[in-house]
Amino acid sequence: MLYQLLIRLLSPLVFLITVLEATKRHGGWRYFAQRLGLSSPRSSEPGSLWIHCASVGEVKAAEALIWRLQPDENLLVTTNTPTGAQLVENLFHQTVRHHYLPLDYPYAIRRFLNKQRPHALWVVETEIWPNLYRLTHQAGIPIQLVNARLSVKTLNSPAWLKRLYRETLGYVQNIYARNTSEAERFRSLGADADKLHVLGNLKYAGLTSQTDYPNPIKKASSAHSDYVLAASTHAGEEEALVQLWQTLQRPELLVIVPRHPKRRNHILKALTANRSQLAVLSLNEPITTNTRFYLYDKIGALMPLYQHAKLVIMGGGFAPKGGHNVLEPASVKACILTGPDMSDFEEETQELLDYNGLIQLTQLDDLYQALPPLLDDADKRQTMGQAAFDVIQQKSHILDDYLAHLRPANRDK
Repeated sequence: MLYQLLIRLLSPLVFLITVLEATKRHGGWRYFAQRLGLSSPRSSEPGSLWIHCASVGEVKAAEALIWRLQPDENLLVTTNTPTGAQLVENLFHQTVRHHYLPLDYPYAIRRFLNKQRPHALWVVETEIWPNLYRLTHQAGIPIQLVNARLSVKTLNSPAWLKRLYRETLGYVQNIYARNTSEAERFRSLGADADKLHVLGNLKYAGLTSQTDYPNPIKKASSAHSDYVLAASTHAGEEEALVQLWQTLQRPELLVIVPRHPKRRNHILKALTANRSQLAVLSLNEPITTNTRFYLYDKIGALMPLYQHAKLVIMGGGFAPKGGHNVLEPASVKACILTGPDMSDFEEETQELLDYNGLIQLTQLDDLYQALPPLLDDADKRQTMGQAAFDVIQQKSHILDDYLAHLRPANRDK
């Protein structure tokens, strides 16, 4: 098989990349050894429910599901990245076990399965790994795709790769798609229609109960009470937003939360000219009256920031990177603006637009005109925030729907 030949030919490169990732992303020896299948501590509790979350976004999507399952299940959560592992630790501490997902080499997958002995695999948001699925299926472990989605890139793959994807999906028991568009993508890839079910976006789960968070900016400083939040930003967006803020001369603090906090040094280098007005959380720099920008480089800390922001600018839509989760700020009645590329959240974005709970701009420069009147109109911001929250409230059934489908499928095996 071409795939098996390719992964073997690329082994030296994969080894090198794994070493670099272990070093650059601070995964250390555990990351290196578990990804390459060199080490897998034997589970003292065989029969775990195995939930795979590629990285931070998938962990957040599965968060409410994991909390609901914890009283009844021995949970094993795998991730591909150290940032995903860190979020698992931050959210659940030692109440769930974490292991890095082995790379898609048969020896690595077999060692993992033999040591961990899970009774079921739930893959969040879909990663299609041929050896992982084949060997897990052969071990008698049922596979479910949860909150499933497919990228346009996957659909545009070469014909041989799409055939491999189709064959690999044949090992899956059920595909629970997050919306009808995603279900149609799976169908066009060749997934069995009988396995496809549309249950909604699991990211709505856990967002319907209101929580009052302390204001982290007020706690950090008395110099600024009002702030605008630029959330989950990517390279290029930080510089453009800082330039915009300088031009607008707004009195509010601009708080920037990068999608990947480990990019701190790259961001600081790009913002060298603004360094005297920029404070950094991880460097314990205070917010003073001279501070106009605050780099909040911490993972898993957005919800309190969303709740108290005067306005939220969602990153990843201007870069473009497919956008990021607009449902979380909607759940705390935030006023939200985002960019043109929301391809990873198409239906969710459209629903918020239909309810006037979101403003989507065609380019970042449109913020120059959009921000001042909105920041000066508290009633408009409140109306938008309430409209976004109303959309969230309509989805309160989604977590129960997933559990109703997943648990019977799990028990039948």
